[in-house]
Amino acid sequence: MALRAGDPESIGGYVLERRLGRGGMGTVYLAQSQSGRRLALKVVHQQFADDDEFRVRFRQEVAAARRVSGAFTAAVVDANPHAVLPWMATSYVPGRTLAERVAADGPLRGAELRRLAIGLVEALRDIHRAGVVHRDLKPANIVLSEEGPRVIDFGISRAADHQTLTMTGRVMGTPPFMSPEQLRDPREVGPESDVFSLATVVVFAATGQSPFDADSPYMTAYQVVHEPPELDAVTGPLRDAVADCLSKEPSARPGLDELLERLRALPDEDGTDDRGTGAADSEGSAAVPTEVGRAPRRARLPRRALVAAGATAGLVAAVAGAVVVLKAGSGEQPDARPGTGSSPDASLPSGWRAWQRTLTEPGDDDVVTRLEGTPQTVNGLSGRRCLASGTDLYCGGSGIALTRLDARGRVTWHRPTKPDALIGVVDGLVLGTVGLSDGTARLEGYRTSDGERVWKTDIGGADQGAVFRRGRHPAVLTQSWDQETFQAVDARTGGTLWSRRVGHGLTCSPDVVAGRPLADCRPMEDRSDPDTPSRLYALSPTTGAARQIGTPDMGVSLAERSGNLLYLEQGDHDSFDYTDLLFLSPDGGPARRVKLPEGLSAQQTQPTLVGDTLYFVRQNGEVTAVTTTGKRLWSGATEVEWLGSPVVSGRRNALYLATAAGRTVALDRGNGRVLWRGKARTDPGGVPAELTLSGDALTTVYGYDTVEAAGTDVSRGG
Repeated sequence: MALRAGDPESIGGYVLERRLGRGGMGTVYLAQSQSGRRLALKVVHQQFADDDEFRVRFRQEVAAARRVSGAFTAAVVDANPHAVLPWMATSYVPGRTLAERVAADGPLRGAELRRLAIGLVEALRDIHRAGVVHRDLKPANIVLSEEGPRVIDFGISRAADHQTLTMTGRVMGTPPFMSPEQLRDPREVGPESDVFSLATVVVFAATGQSPFDADSPYMTAYQVVHEPPELDAVTGPLRDAVADCLSKEPSARPGLDELLERLRALPDEDGTDDRGTGAADSEGSAAVPTEVGRAPRRARLPRRALVAAGATAGLVAAVAGAVVVLKAGSGEQPDARPGTGSSPDASLPSGWRAWQRTLTEPGDDDVVTRLEGTPQTVNGLSGRRCLASGTDLYCGGSGIALTRLDARGRVTWHRPTKPDALIGVVDGLVLGTVGLSDGTARLEGYRTSDGERVWKTDIGGADQGAVFRRGRHPAVLTQSWDQETFQAVDARTGGTLWSRRVGHGLTCSPDVVAGRPLADCRPMEDRSDPDTPSRLYALSPTTGAARQIGTPDMGVSLAERSGNLLYLEQGDHDSFDYTDLLFLSPDGGPARRVKLPEGLSAQQTQPTLVGDTLYFVRQNGEVTAVTTTGKRLWSGATEVEWLGSPVVSGRRNALYLATAAGRTVALDRGNGRVLWRGKARTDPGGVPAELTLSGDALTTVYGYDTVEAAGTDVSRGG
């Protein structure tokens, strides 16, 4: 991951070489000291640097991490928690995380599993001797280096002498790897909590899943606090050891010295039996073989347990809140336009089987779209990592090398070019954008037949739109640096077709809805005032001439129906709800307004319009269907959080949604009933998954450090 425009050349006297990754809390760079020592330097995002509470927590992180300097951890070299953007530099540990290793190659066995377990115990012993409790031990925080496992990221650790923040209701962590006491009272967590988490990580390494996996973070937390662990796939002495560590009572868990002796007694040649790991592999757990089947499911809880889980919701609700805190800064708005993820229903190709493919290797490039946008795309086809055309999938956004996959997941061709975003597939060309070192962008066209570039055009540093039709020929809407002038770029040649200025004293952004180019503008002096209505202009596809078609309140353009532009308006800015659906006439005539039901939050995935039904997806997994006449059809809970925008199968009468971790949920389109839920395929995190539906073949593009694509037969379930 090369440095990008806007990245500093050095921080704290350390020269930055390249990016290692970007997460919800900050960006990590590979840096070099004056003596040539390589470091991992983490810089906090601006929105957290402005939070006094976070600064206190970061200072505690640095103080705790400085006290840990064992052979199995990444030692702190330098830090400045008081900088404008706080940063911390640790020794650089090359290697894959445990999460990446299991996802790519399946569960660990024998000597490899034994070495991991022993190394983690020794790491925790060093950490605890320094008076620190890690509090967030999980597969993504364990790097498998050539010298053994390294425990990293003390982002939510605290000193064991209970010098902690005096906050209430704040639970931070990852539920499948948290201890019961961490969920009950995070301020009273001791070293025994790390022992519990260590056991969950070892079970994950041996089987590909946590011993407390459930259908939602709430239910996972309930399993951790009240239910016995699922250890059927772990056998022998290892099972006995982890079972003792997973006691609900902290005092009943073995100490690290005792645990170390028990693990050293494990035979090198076997950590789990063939029945255990073989069953997990054949059912397609977290392992990622070339061809995968259905994922195993934990048995559904009895009704009594579900009632108890509801009573426990107050205890675990902050867990979901912590997930929101960790992910809320991404600024992502997933594609939600009709038609971008679906193609006409068709039977599965002959001999089709479920498949899974890795598109970006770990550490190959940064696959998370930057908060400020690279490039700043605002339309339905922009900013995606993969686009469908017919039964083929063209991938190449956000650091993925340009690749064409067929319906069976086979690579047709692969090119080293790495566009920042894909914006369309038209007339035998894949269109993408490439960021330049000076902060500007370039449009490029690649042949669908072989991926070779046939043209390139510099488009400057302003926003861009997507593909629209200019007569019989496709064009791309782009915007000039002055944010008032728009251009049409010929999608076949890269030449400029027209350039027109919308007005004066405006700041505009481009949009393309149902093939119609639009400009959404505000007066320059009022651009940050949410009470100032937009000036929405329709641009002539042939000349660029602008016609004002409405002045709606803050909201989002959705689609076109019967010649009218449909616009969701957020009339009440204090409630953050959508209030009205506007039908705007392209000739500037009066708008028709439809009142929407209450409670349709605008703080969620962008709504999707399919036919005459709007689907609203909330961050907590609740999905609501509303007609374009304003009638609420149904509202239901999926028990799966952070879902992206749906695609619809008319033949199956089903709605499909997926998480950033690649987990898919199918709903009955008529009543919202859950038809099936799949399993997460990778560690949660990153941008929302992208779905493409072709008949019964559902392709999901997902991932964070490793971007993957998977094909699922929806007729057989998740």
